[in-house]
Order: sequence, then structure tokens, then C-alpha cells
Amino acid sequence: MPLRVLSYNILNGGEDRLPHLAHIIRQQRPNVVALIEANSRPHAEALASQLKMQLVFGEANGKANVALLSERPIIHYANHRLPDLAKTLLEITIHWEGAPLTIFATHLKAGQTKKSEQKRSIEIQVILALMQQLGGRPHLLMGDLNTVSPEDPIDLPEYLATLRERGESSPDPQFPRQVTPLLLQAGYTDCYRSQHHIAPGYTTHTMHPALRIDYIFATSSLARRLAACDIVTGVETCTASDHFPIWAEFR
Repeated sequence: MPLRVLSYNILNGGEDRLPHLAHIIRQQRPNVVALIEANSRPHAEALASQLKMQLVFGEANGKANVALLSERPIIHYANHRLPDLAKTLLEITIHWEGAPLTIFATHLKAGQTKKSEQKRSIEIQVILALMQQLGGRPHLLMGDLNTVSPEDPIDLPEYLATLRERGESSPDPQFPRQVTPLLLQAGYTDCYRSQHHIAPGYTTHTMHPALRIDYIFATSSLARRLAACDIVTGVETCTASDHFPIWAEFR
């Protein structure tokens, strides 16, 4: 039976965009959904109810909480709200094809500077240490890592346009890229890049797509079963959040 997962940064808890978010998610038919920036528990509960999925809510270090929704029974969950994490690392385990499968969701520190990337590098090392406790059992990590892969292009004019609109400062021109190599060196597969060697796969910002910072990483055993991975773009996704959702399907 296929397993489809989806990660979606819903921007400030979804606010008044919940019907659009639910419609976008429902169209993708996911079995498991990671909600990033699930600031509002009631909003996360409303989405879970509309999608008829079980909810696990992870309180974060700050208002940008993380949630995981599953249409399959959740047999274990844990919220790793550690001091070294900007937000948190949320974990659930479900059964897939008769064996446990663990799915992690996180949201790393924002900012495209050397200092912020160093902080994210510390975060991902903490996360890797936690995931390695599974002892090789198959698992996924998905969410908004706020980092750019060394393999990826950047549309700098579009990114600077977004920063100007938000009144934010310009990024480090070198765009530090230390985080995804740590995951690759640990044996994880970048699901999108393994399927798309040329397409940029930008996930943000929806009105000025310029960066790919939302990811799904799989252990090697799961990566061998990866059938597809893509970004959900379109008119509705452009207005529902400032990020496009990313999904992956395993068979």
C-alpha cells in the first residue's frame, strides 16, 4: 500500500486561510501531514477535523509550533522540545506494511546568514543524534529547514523582492549551506532532489519563488521505495501561505 506524506508551512497558524489549506491538503491525498508554523492549536485541531485525521501537537520554543496529522493510527508520539532547538522536533510512529515507521517534523531557525546557519547546524546535529537512536529503523524527517542545499540554485532578484516587501535585511551573499550536507553524510536522501536533478523546486516565497527550504529526507531503506516527490504549486497555493507544500510517495 502506498504511503504519501506532505509537509506544509501554513504561515502563522493558518489564520483565516483554513478552508484553502484544507482543500489543498485534501487534493494531495496524504496519509501523514506535517504542519509547520502551527501557531494555533485550535486551528490545527480544525484542520485535523476537516481532514478526518488524528492530530499530535508539538508545543515549541516560541509560538511557531509543529503538528503532525495522520489518517493511520499513531502508535507512539513524542515532542522533543529541546533547548538547542529553535522550535521543536515532533515524532510519531505509525504502522506501514506491517512494520513501524517513524516520521519526524521540525522547523529550524530562520535567516540566511552565517550565524543562523551555524545555529541550524547545531540543531540538525541534535536531531541526527535523536534519530540515530532508532538504530537503523526506517524513518523520515520533513519540515522547514530554512536552509539552501549546495546543489540548489537561488533566484536572488525574487528573494530580494520579498525581503523588500517585508522590510527585512539582505541575506549573506554567500548563502551559507552547511545543513543538508550533514544529513546527506549521515545517509539520508533528499527526496525532492533525488527525483528532480535540474528543476529548482522552490518552496518559498509563493509570490516570489526563490528558495527551496522545505524538505523531506528519507533513510536509505525508504529512499529505495520512493516513487515520487514534488512541490504543489498553483493559484490557490500562492495565496494560502508563503510556502508551497512538498509531498513524497513511497511504494
